[in-house]
Amino acid sequence: MTTATAKTRPRVLFIGRDASSTHIAASLLSHLVGDRVDIDTAGTRPGDPGGQADELLVAMGLNPMSEHRVSVSSLNAADRVISLGVGLDVARVGGAHYEEWDLAHEDLIERVETLSQDLLRPSVQEPNPGILARVRTWFGSPRS
Repeated sequence: MTTATAKTRPRVLFIGRDASSTHIAASLLSHLVGDRVDIDTAGTRPGDPGGQADELLVAMGLNPMSEHRVSVSSLNAADRVISLGVGLDVARVGGAHYEEWDLAHEDLIERVETLSQDLLRPSVQEPNPGILARVRTWFGSPRS
């Protein structure tokens, strides 16, 4: 029996303008999925150390100093990139699934719950296309 490794777990990157929304989203997701998903956060602009947002995060038991600027390497490492806010200037790299959450009109908790369910849903492997083609040939199924 094998155990999940960092390479087999999905990797989510939350990106926001500052640390507050990304850390809250990461904390919620971590609470829901445990260690079955790797979670990281990044900001699009430098943080404001010691500001009111930092005080809120510390009060919630989160570490605002762990926030870093978004980079190509953090984007490349992610399977899913979630932009928390509309209009964030985030480069798109191949391989990752990108989502933009409009937190002014959407509930962060509901979005994170839906994401956790999606991430933990057993993956259904796509059938081998070669086998499908042979089966279609045998049964004469047209395929456009």
